Amino acid sequence: MKLLRQLSFRPVLVSLLQSYALTFAVFLILPAFASAQEQTGNQAAAKSWVGNWLVVGQGDEQLVWQLHADGTGFAHGFRADGQLTHGFAISWRINGDTVRIRTGGTLHCNSGMVYAQFTGWSAVTLDFNVIDGRHWRQHNGGILAFQRRLADWETPNHGAECPNLYDRDRKETPQTASAGN
Repeated sequence: MKLLRQLSFRPVLVSLLQSYALTFAVFLILPAFASAQEQTGNQAAAKSWVGNWLVVGQGDEQLVWQLHADGTGFAHGFRADGQLTHGFAISWRINGDTVRIRTGGTLHCNSGMVYAQFTGWSAVTLDFNVIDGRHWRQHNGGILAFQRRLADWETPNHGAECPNLYDRDRKETPQTASAGN
């Protein structure tokens, strides 16, 4: 009995805690650190696209894309006369040279007023390859050409007057698109 009273579990407990700490560091912290290092390059690439862009896409008259650094944004479509016709919220992220976009909420003009509603995110993801500093190619073959940045573009709010792209365009000074790789 005297022998049992002298045994201590303290060295065993300390050893188990050290093993647990080492396992935690190797399997949880290191992969998270490696992931953070990977995202840094992608985040830098994404930041070069952040802003408001006049975009031309195949089959579309004019588009304005508003891309935020946090991976959110909006896309707006305009008729040939510059009137807003539709828009939607987007969620975007860059993974290497691929941009993945999901769409959500809708926006449209009716009787000169903007109507917006959010119905959830689409299950479909659109993938684009970044070709150069001005062009993205959708996986089905369509190309988006980023024409220039729009310095004073603001996303139209629900109930506001429908914007005309050409009215804003006359107030802008042209800048060339120089984002990307």
